[in-house]
Amino acid sequence: MSTTAFRRIAEQREAPPEKDPTRCAAYGCKCRSSVNLGGSGWACFAHAFAQSDQWPSITRGLESHDWLLGLVAEVRNLERNGKAWREFAMRFWEQSDRRCQPHPAESAGPYCDRMLLELLYRIGQRKSAPSPRIPKPVKPSGRFARESLNPMKEAA
Repeated sequence: MSTTAFRRIAEQREAPPEKDPTRCAAYGCKCRSSVNLGGSGWACFAHAFAQSDQWPSITRGLESHDWLLGLVAEVRNLERNGKAWREFAMRFWEQSDRRCQPHPAESAGPYCDRMLLELLYRIGQRKSAPSPRIPKPVKPSGRFARESLNPMKEAA
């Protein structure tokens, strides 16, 4: 056989499917990659800051808590479509863990971030349970800061 015949046979063989570049570098992880590991590829929020020998247990934890990832996706979808995401989340946690219900001052983005931190807590990658992410009051600056610090001066 000639070289061109071997080349044709090799080209006809099915090439292995390429790895999806949007998926996490950890084997079996179905999460989207979001953190660049600096030359080692991309990883998801759960695998990015863990040691590589912990990756299999993290992947198993993510698989067993896929319902929590589903909650985050549904809250984001409801918020994007202008629907009542807060009521959905309140009903979701009503019979189980009320600590995970959204705080009245918490918006959808910070709530989803807190639920991802809750997921890390449940799979053992975080030491403490996250607290509600409430916006801080804005401190006045410039001339308004002086006025707000001296309310008695204005009254005189």
